Formats: sequence, structure tokens, C-alpha cells
Amino acid sequence: MYIVLTETAMCLKTWTNYRLFPVIWSLHETTIGTSFQPLDSYEKDAQDRTLRTFNRLYYIYIFVSHMAAFGTGSHLFSSEYRMPFFPWFFGVPYGPDASLAYYTIFAYQSFGMYFHMLLNTAGDTQLCYWLQMIGLQLDMLANRFRKLNTNEEFEKSFVPLVLHYEKVYRMLLRVERLFSLAYFVQFSVSGLVICASAYQVASMLNLNDFSRLMNVFYMMSMTMQIGLPCYYGNEVTLKSYALTKAIYSCNWYNMKRSNRKKIQTFLIRTNKPFAATAFGYFNFNLPAFTTILNMAYSVYCLLQRKASSNI
Repeated sequence: MYIVLTETAMCLKTWTNYRLFPVIWSLHETTIGTSFQPLDSYEKDAQDRTLRTFNRLYYIYIFVSHMAAFGTGSHLFSSEYRMPFFPWFFGVPYGPDASLAYYTIFAYQSFGMYFHMLLNTAGDTQLCYWLQMIGLQLDMLANRFRKLNTNEEFEKSFVPLVLHYEKVYRMLLRVERLFSLAYFVQFSVSGLVICASAYQVASMLNLNDFSRLMNVFYMMSMTMQIGLPCYYGNEVTLKSYALTKAIYSCNWYNMKRSNRKKIQTFLIRTNKPFAATAFGYFNFNLPAFTTILNMAYSVYCLLQRKASSNI
């Protein structure tokens, strides 16, 4: 059942990618456009650090997801003729007397779930990439505002910086609209999926049963699937606050009155931080992530107590 729940979110992500591909293409073009490129060595170093961190987390996520998918092959070592995911499979008989049907269905489920995993991770990686690029642009804007020390520099750079800020904000809104429904479903079911996986792992009678290890990797993959967007969404909000502080830290108090008023007006605008949401209900931040984990742990404890009382 918990596989069906996460597959629903995967189908929504895939449908979004297919139906709104021109929007996705436009967003990727924006991230490699000239306006998103660093202007000095500080910004270049910040960009390199951000991308290195993103690549490390991406490889960890891909590794864990692949291990969860490849773990389905361990069922072949079982003498019980078990299927990786859906044992009923439309009532087709399989077993010792129908081994060809068993291996055919097994291969279909294994390869099918592997490609489903690729689609799922591609959608998650795409969202995280855009969120980290938005956070990176906020870092660059903070650096550029801090360097405004004279009236001449301010009058030359202020309007382009405000326009770039609005461009980054519009990008965040486009990303939010793009995956809002898919991640609303993802966040809604993640607690139950993590709980179900943890319960299966905890109920393993034989720790050497490799056919159950896929549940460990599946639980880790699902945790990262919601943890990474929450982490990058949280970074966007924190860097939005840092931008407001950076604007206030520039040499605005020594500028002429009209420029000080412009700074004040823009500070009012930046006082509302950037925040990505899923359908306006779930926030992409670390408190939302911990809330989901707490819910999963509460349900897990309830199931464990119920199982203990039945012994």
C-alpha cells in the first residue's frame, strides 16, 4: 500500500514535467542566463561551493534510491517465490508450478519500479536545483547590496538589483506553481510511508534476510525525498532574511535623502521573506520536515504498542 502512495506522487511529478515542459525549459534557461552569473570572485566561490554541496547530496540520494530499487532482486534468493511489490498482480498464477510466469512478472516489476525510481528522483532533483539556485541568487544580491557605498554606486546599481530581486521572486512563484500539487501529495503521504517502512524494518525477525534490506534503503530514500526540498526551501527563507540584513548593512546612512528613502521602501518589500509552499499548506522548511518525522514516529510507536499487546 505504501508503494502505491508514493507512486501517486511520482505520477503527478511526471505528468507535470510532460505537460509543462516549456515552463521547465524556460526555468533552466533562466538559471544559466547572463543575469544569474557571478560578477566577482566571491560570488564565483559561493556558486562553486553551493554546486559542490548539491552534487554530493544528489549522489547520496541517487545511491540510496538505486539500492532500494536493486534490493528487489534479493527476492530471487527466497524459496517462497515472493514478488517485490504487488503479490496479487491481476490474479496471474505463479510459483513452483508456474516459474516462467513468476520470473516474467518479477522482471516486469523490478525494471518497472527502477524506471519509476528514476522519474521520481529526477523530479526531486529538479526542484532542489531550482531552490538552491534561488538561494544562490539571494546570496549574490546580498553581496552586491553590501558593496553600495556611495551615491554614484547606488544610483547606478539600485534599480538593476531591485529588478533582479523581482526576477528571482517570480522564479520562485513559478517553481511553486509547477510542483505545488505533486509535493502536496508527497508531503501528505510521506509520514505514512516512512512509518510503514520503519515498522517493516523493525519487525524483521532475521537481520540476515537480504530481501528485507530494501525497506531500509526505501525508508532512507523517502526521508531524503522530503528532507532535501525542505532543506533547500529553508535555505531560501534564511537567505531572504540575510538579504534584508545585507541591505541595511550598506552605507545607506551616508547617502542623500532620496536614496535613503528608496532603501527604506525596498526594506519594507524584503521584510516579507521568500517561502516556498506546497499548495499553500505545507512549507518547504525544516520545521515541516521535523513535523512529518514526528508524525511518522508517533504512528510507528502506536503500531508497535498494538503489536506488543497482541503477543
